[in-house]
Amino acid sequence: MAVVRRSRTAMDILKSDTGCISTYSKNIDDMLNGGIRMGVVTELCGNPGSGKSNLCTQLCVSVQMKYGVTTNETGTVIYIDTEGSFVPIRLQNMAMAAENHYKNENENLTNISSVEEILKNVIYFRCINVAELIACLIQLKQIMTPERNVKLIILDSLAHPIRSIINSDHLTRHKHIVRIVSMLQKIAADYKCAAVIVNHMIAKVESPNNEAYCAPALGDTFGHMSQLRLQLSWKMNKREARVLKSPHIAELSTYFQITDDGIRDIDETELMDQNSCNSASQENMHPIAIV
Repeated sequence: MAVVRRSRTAMDILKSDTGCISTYSKNIDDMLNGGIRMGVVTELCGNPGSGKSNLCTQLCVSVQMKYGVTTNETGTVIYIDTEGSFVPIRLQNMAMAAENHYKNENENLTNISSVEEILKNVIYFRCINVAELIACLIQLKQIMTPERNVKLIILDSLAHPIRSIINSDHLTRHKHIVRIVSMLQKIAADYKCAAVIVNHMIAKVESPNNEAYCAPALGDTFGHMSQLRLQLSWKMNKREARVLKSPHIAELSTYFQITDDGIRDIDETELMDQNSCNSASQENMHPIAIV
């Protein structure tokens, strides 16, 4: 029997804003009105090498730092890896950079999470297929205790196990996508944590000119289930973050870079063409050549 959730007023929802997690790029945070929002599902899409896993790793550090969240409450992380792309040494390097930065900014700052604490507060799961992924999500309720205080769940990625299903029709894959995303939506809302789902890009052909363009994988239904769709890509030898869909954020874009320390802004002198980029913010499809 279905359970009817208690109704709330719009004012209740406004006051219950759970905050955001910084990306460590002020440009991206400003574009997203604070960063990756807690309590909802965010889709992070992009081609290989665009920086998706690096941004996910950066969020693992940010959510544990007092100045990495817009609220005073930091938390721990659950990282679900379906591709084997999680690199602990990369997390360690980003944590060391964040720790050194905050210590240099304020020598009297004492309550900074150590590198060892940051690594211990990231709970890692390796799921190689849809069955393992669903089983992992089912048992998350046992892990997400008040003592652990999970504030970020990362699924990197959903596309890999879905696209690797053999001998299944479109309807079967669709059911798996809806079930997995619905579970993450409920967990994010109930525990007031951020849920980030990594997605791939695929090539599509548009008639009648047969032009090919890159679009997020997993279909339109999945695209409608996340509150924010953020695409990472390369543009003019610079990395670009673009808002493809959001109910409360304009479809803008900004540039960033990936350094040894993690996600960072690029020099202001390299942003001279930012205005021309934003003027084309409606162009969400990027043509590619067909061989």
